Amino acid sequence: MHHEITFFVVEDHTLTNRGIRQLLLEREGMSCIGYAHTKEETLKKFSELFESGTLPDILTLDLVLGDESGIDVLREIKLKYPSVKVVVYSMYSKPGVVSLSIENGADGFVLKSAPECELFTAIDKILNGESYVQPNLISPLLTYKTVFDGLTKQEQIIFKRIIERKSNQEIIKELNIVNRSLDNYLSRIYMKTGCKNHEELIMKFGE
Repeated sequence: MHHEITFFVVEDHTLTNRGIRQLLLEREGMSCIGYAHTKEETLKKFSELFESGTLPDILTLDLVLGDESGIDVLREIKLKYPSVKVVVYSMYSKPGVVSLSIENGADGFVLKSAPECELFTAIDKILNGESYVQPNLISPLLTYKTVFDGLTKQEQIIFKRIIERKSNQEIIKELNIVNRSLDNYLSRIYMKTGCKNHEELIMKFGE
């Protein structure tokens, strides 16, 4: 008897959420065991699924959930439920976002603009124990790595927080540093990446 593949969809747009579920259900042998639109709802439902012993095989995850970061959801899921495979399904294609996703445990990364078969390829590979990044995203990743490796440890941490769209205040609080220190780090990051501000950094590496 062939094992049915169970999946869970996290996506904040109701229509897109429904669309992804329908797309996956059209494929034989796949069944949906839940969906959510926010971080809180996702973690609550996962906790319930865990209690009942029915965690999904695969989770498709959007990276921007309203004002929340999908990366935070990814971290939590991978920490608490490491058996769940996660494919990030995002409209953002810049290498900073891809890199951040993989670093935080994503098993796959596919763009929403890609043909639908790309998502199925990712799911097949991931369930087979491999990781999968949409092919045209790989080469920018290598260029990005060169830029990233040119930053100091602390600059790298701050840089990643910016890509995650954290505000200066959030970064200061998370890293327990003062305003002035952050300004110094930022000016060095801008200089090394050739960007003038947060917006340019996000445009270049995070969208």
